[in-house]
This record gives sequence, C-alpha cells and structure tokens, in this order.
Amino acid sequence: MAFQRSSLRGPHVVRIAMLAAASGLTALTPTVSAGQSPSSIITFDVPGAGTGRGQGTLPYSINSKGAIVGDVNDANNRSYGFLRRPDGTVSFIRAPGAQYTHVDSVNDSGTVAGTIDGSSPYAFLRTSDGKFTFFRPVATQFLYGNTIDNLGNVAGTFLTTYDFFECYVRTSDGTITAFNPPDGFECQTNDIVAGTVSGTYGGPSGFPTSFLRHPHGTFTDFRVGEQVAGAVINSDDTVAGSFFLSDGSSHGYIHAANGAVTYFGLTGATTIGVADINFAGAVTGNYTNTSDSANHGFQRLPDGSIEVFDAPGAGTGQFQGTFPLKINDAGTITGRVIDSNNVAHGFLITP
Repeated sequence: MAFQRSSLRGPHVVRIAMLAAASGLTALTPTVSAGQSPSSIITFDVPGAGTGRGQGTLPYSINSKGAIVGDVNDANNRSYGFLRRPDGTVSFIRAPGAQYTHVDSVNDSGTVAGTIDGSSPYAFLRTSDGKFTFFRPVATQFLYGNTIDNLGNVAGTFLTTYDFFECYVRTSDGTITAFNPPDGFECQTNDIVAGTVSGTYGGPSGFPTSFLRHPHGTFTDFRVGEQVAGAVINSDDTVAGSFFLSDGSSHGYIHAANGAVTYFGLTGATTIGVADINFAGAVTGNYTNTSDSANHGFQRLPDGSIEVFDAPGAGTGQFQGTFPLKINDAGTITGRVIDSNNVAHGFLITP
C-alpha cells in the first residue's frame, strides 16, 4: 500500500473570501411558512435496535438507488452497521474481529465505507458481495467519518498520535494521502465526489474555513462570515455549507462551480446546519428556532423555495427532533429523528 503525505505549502491554493454584511444577507433570507412540508415522510427502525436512551437506528447515507446505510445501537449498547434496501429489507454489517462497526457511506455500486473501533482502529470498505478491505493512514490514533464516491475514492479524518486532526484521501488504487490545506490545521472532511474532497479546517485567518481538495492535490477554500460549519459538494462541483456572522446569526450558502454565491436563511432560525446537496442543487439540513429547543428539518429546492418539516415522533427538547443527513439525486432524503425519550429512529422522505 503506497502512502503519501502532501506538503503543507506545496499545492496551489485558490482562496475565495465571501465576507458578507448581515444586512446584505437579510435581503436574501426567504420567509418560510411553518405549514410547508415534503410530500411523503416515514420513520423506520432496524430490527434489533435498542429502545433506551442513546440507542436505536442511526442512518448516515443513501445512494442514488435508495439504499440506506448507518449504525444500530442495540439494547446492550453494541454498535454495528446496517444496509436497508429500497424494499425495506435489512442486512447487518459487522467487520470481522471488530468490537464495534460504524458505517458512514455507500456508493451506487453498493460499496460501503466505515470504521472499526477497538485497540487498533481501521477504516474499511465492504463491497456488495461482502468482501472487506481494511486500511488506515500511518500514525493513526482514531478515525472519523469515511465517505466514498462512485469511483471508489474515500475521504476521512483521523486523529494522529500527535493529538491533532488531519484529513486523508484514499484513491481507488489504494494510495493514501494525508493532508491539511496550506497554512491550515485541524482538518476535517465532509464529502468526496469524483475525487474532490470537501471539508473544513482552521484557516490562516484563525477562523474555521471550508475547502475543496481537487484530485491533483490543489486547493480552493471558502471563508464565509466569521466561521463555517461544514462543506458538502455535488457532482456539478457546487458547494453548500453554513456559517455564522459576528452578530451570532446563522445562514446557509451555495457556491456554484462558476463562482456565483447564493446565501439563504430561515426566518426565526437561531442555527442552520447544511447536511447535503444533490446534483440538481437541492439542499437539506436542520435548524433550530426561537420557539423551542428542538431541531427541525428543511429542504431548499433548486428554485430557492424552502420546505420545513418534522418527522413523526420527533421530540421537542434540546438535542431532540429531526436531523436530515443525506439527499440523493432523486430528491430522496434520509436522516434520524430523536424522540422525547432520546431514542433514535430513521426517517425517509420521498419526493
């Protein structure tokens, strides 16, 4: 297995500053009716999921065919992966010899990416026929959140043995490259599409900054407001994320491949978290508002209109509610709903 470490100063970086005044964003914030909701939403529980606090079904990803993957926390607080097919049938994913198996992502060929915990953490790929491949960057202490694209490239974050976060990309030929954007630190990945990795890092400004790492190792970063909270990318090279301004207000942004930037918000929202964007430009995520302490879901359609929703059974307390995580190119959304007993369930929205 080849391992490469990129230079912190070598790759060319393009920086795009997008510092907008709060007044400029207000004009772009649409008014959203609380009565809007997607057409069809169901909840589901994977067999064997626990029903106690912190247990249950935790989806993370959906592919274009409608297969959903995630984790199950059972009644004994053991964690393992699941694959839910479009017809609702479920298979479990347990990596050989692993104490805990975490499943983060699935591509259109059915290959799953995840991590295993224990005395020796590894990332893994599991093909649709059940074959596992294990890997990790050198000097790994812990691994977090692997995502896989349709070419078989994987991106993730790891805590090094020197106690700082670094990103890595594993190309489909097995080559692993660890990296931080130039002059950056505390790198964390969010997504990978066609070999381009998106994520956030501590930028030269001292504020959290979004970045793209292109397949040839060059970087583009997006400094939006005071700080950004994640960056996801679609197959059209459009990036979406959320950010805060110095007044504490929270907003979303969409940066098109041609450089055009659109800001959006939700009237009354105190925080906005962008989770995913599909090829058509539909964005999903969660928000909190001033009326309660729960999280609620939203979908921003390509025409700029926004639908808000709550999954059935969503709790109304802090850290409870509806948390959309992925939207596929067909417009199907999956995520988790945390009920009033702090038990997790999956949900699925079809257009």
